Amino acid sequence: MTITLPKSPVRKIHRCIKCNNVSIYFWDPKYDQSVTTDEWMTICEQGKDALRKIIQPISEDPKFFLD
Repeated sequence: MTITLPKSPVRKIHRCIKCNNVSIYFWDPKYDQSVTTDEWMTICEQGKDALRKIIQPISEDPKFFLD
């Protein structure tokens, strides 16, 4: 399952204690949305995978920064 977020920067993330939903507030308020905890965990995992993909060349060859 893939969840895509808008291209607008995130301004604030808030988890409701009562309903356990996560509200995501963007700089452009028309994109503000609320997601379930499971959807939020999926978004976080997708972000981690994207970061791993970005830093993979650096972690495989750290001398890249030593030159």
